Amino acid sequence: MRNFLIIGILFSFCNSLFAQQEVKIPFSSAISAHIVKYNMKMDEAYRENDLERATFLFDSLVANHLNGTYLDNFTVNNLKEDPVTFEEYEKPMFLITYAAWCVPGIGEIPALNDLADRFHDQIDFVVLFWDTKENLKAKSKEYNQHIKLVYVDEKTNQDSHIVNKLKHALGFPMMYFANEEKKVLNIQKIETHHSSETLSNSYNIHFNSLSKGVSLIIADLDARGLLNEDGTADLENPDEDEDEGNTGRRGKKEKKKKEKVGEDGRTDEERRIDEEYEKYKREKDSLSKLKRRNRF
Repeated sequence: MRNFLIIGILFSFCNSLFAQQEVKIPFSSAISAHIVKYNMKMDEAYRENDLERATFLFDSLVANHLNGTYLDNFTVNNLKEDPVTFEEYEKPMFLITYAAWCVPGIGEIPALNDLADRFHDQIDFVVLFWDTKENLKAKSKEYNQHIKLVYVDEKTNQDSHIVNKLKHALGFPMMYFANEEKKVLNIQKIETHHSSETLSNSYNIHFNSLSKGVSLIIADLDARGLLNEDGTADLENPDEDEDEGNTGRRGKKEKKKKEKVGEDGRTDEERRIDEEYEKYKREKDSLSKLKRRNRF
């Protein structure tokens, strides 16, 4: 009886130990496991012209199978042709995948430039072109210095098994939001609009869409106690002072976050994100109504 008791205790301890260790699932593995079934349902939705279901299927795939996975570490090249791996980006990553022949909305790049100007201290803004160096160079003048431009030429890249998943599985242009360990927080499609949209309206549409990704990354940093009082990210020794209680850095941040909670139970950051999302929905609904009126 005593032996069974000891074995039971050891078994429970081992289960608890393994449960605490996160299994890091690569993005390429997760997408490989689910993309075939997803594509079959997506094709059916498009055949029936059910765009609402197609959107639901994409969001469901991301939320249930891709969020929480880790972007594979593979090699890209910058404009100087220097090889760069994803793990070299030490900050959380705002990644956009593109190609030179994709035509962005007239206000998309200006909106991205403005966000990169403001948040480059906390986030690595990376635009990855599935293209040649020459085509990327022709587009590079449109982006500011705080955006890291890289490319993958499939004819020469050695990580084809990863490229096939990141490029061909979900398509592009696409936005990936990941923390400093390259853990996927969310994936979104680039917002699109009619080519006749004005610069002002296009800028607002894209700024609202892109800023949702920025807010998500910043909120994640803040929730993990990695956001300094000046708004910069503290990514070195994240567990420092953890054992010092309320006198440590993390303890102070937890206390500060509690002080921010209002009567509605939300922090200032949560309230701001909700307000941005509501504004985004209103503008999107307004644009949808305008498109419907133009059809008739």
